[in-house]
Amino acid sequence: MAEDPVNQQAFAEDVAAAAAAGGPAGFAGPEPGHPDFKMPSPEEIWKLVEGMEGISDDERAELRENIFNPKPPSPEDFMRQYGHPGHSSREYLVFFVMLALILIVFALFGYKLYKSLTEKELKKQEKLKNKQQKKAKKSN
Repeated sequence: MAEDPVNQQAFAEDVAAAAAAGGPAGFAGPEPGHPDFKMPSPEEIWKLVEGMEGISDDERAELRENIFNPKPPSPEDFMRQYGHPGHSSREYLVFFVMLALILIVFALFGYKLYKSLTEKELKKQEKLKNKQQKKAKKSN
């Protein structure tokens, strides 16, 4: 439909006409949840499907079956439609490997920082000790 401006124009006109005819409540009347909302019957839905142009007889038969004999969705249908809802073990493995690498990097930086600070402290103490020794030699 994106490549067909004639159909786009016809669709836009149909939407505008439906919006104008629907009154203040919109296209089809009150929205679900409103006290005046009434769900259409299967016969009303089938009349709309019969009026549709551009769908094959097989599609009509399938729609008729789904309208008049709906079946609850099975878990297989859910999985087929939405895919695997959880995470795979491979995704968890990648996550934990990345987490371990980040922790290792932080540990290395922390260790280097600790080592540097302790070295500075030792040098400072050594320098202070040398000063005290020089002072003691000078006073003797």
